[in-house]
Amino acid sequence: MGHVITKRRIVEAWLAAIDYLEHHDGRYRNLVLEIDSADIVTPQDLKVIAEVDKALGNLGRTSVLTVAGTIFPQALYKRVGAGKLAEHFLQIMSTAKKRGTWGTYAMRLMRRPGREPNSVINPLEMLIGKLSRAASPAGKAVMSNYELGVMDAGDVEDDLALCDVPLYSPEHDAAMVRNQPCLMHLSFKLVGKGEVELTAIYRSHYYAERALGNLIGLRQLMNYVAEQAGVRAGRLACISTDANLDLFSWGKANQSTAALQAIRAAATAPDPAVPASAAVRAASAAPPLVVRRPAPTHTDA
Repeated sequence: MGHVITKRRIVEAWLAAIDYLEHHDGRYRNLVLEIDSADIVTPQDLKVIAEVDKALGNLGRTSVLTVAGTIFPQALYKRVGAGKLAEHFLQIMSTAKKRGTWGTYAMRLMRRPGREPNSVINPLEMLIGKLSRAASPAGKAVMSNYELGVMDAGDVEDDLALCDVPLYSPEHDAAMVRNQPCLMHLSFKLVGKGEVELTAIYRSHYYAERALGNLIGLRQLMNYVAEQAGVRAGRLACISTDANLDLFSWGKANQSTAALQAIRAAATAPDPAVPASAAVRAASAAPPLVVRRPAPTHTDA
């Protein structure tokens, strides 16, 4: 059976998942996180992210926001804008992608083989177009349809396959035993005509090394889609069909234990320089995350 964790914030949900996995032998099938207000990031949340980065640094692992960038290149988007995002990102990745690897999720979101021979499509751009049309006054606001995540390029190009982005690529991934993509499918749901929700499905999910960055990247992606489609970003859901508490990603047993203690302490530590009600927007975050102290009630980072 699955287990559902419902929280307001990303870091809050991630910490609850860490606790749950710790009490279930470090592994659980079908762990579901539902996050209602994923944009809200408290000063304590920023401290947690910093502590996770410190733990990941024990073994030279990728930082939280770098992981987020594999799903959506937020910093590049803020620099070049939506119109030039795909062009600039794919140009960068044409030389940055390691030989023999499948690349990043963001690459698959922006470039996939099309229906016609030797053609390519931009699934993310097409998805935004579908949402925009559905959310318009004359559009038909289809909330969802039935999906298996086995769509091909022809399905993605069809407006009837509304708001689904398959990330699994049979031609590239079916024969792989190691280093397969873990994020399998993204399903966007248009609620009424004013709000979009996102559900992400992971075949395998590493909560110490990747999950926190994944959740931030997913929220940044959903905010981008909502902004470009002219709707609000709503609830974020993440289904980990095989959730793993990989504390070894933070170092040896004594290092990972100390890291977990520091992370939990950061989550509850008071910040005398910032009111407890302070919040920042994860959607606008780009490395490094910085709390601007002068803000009396909230902070954007």
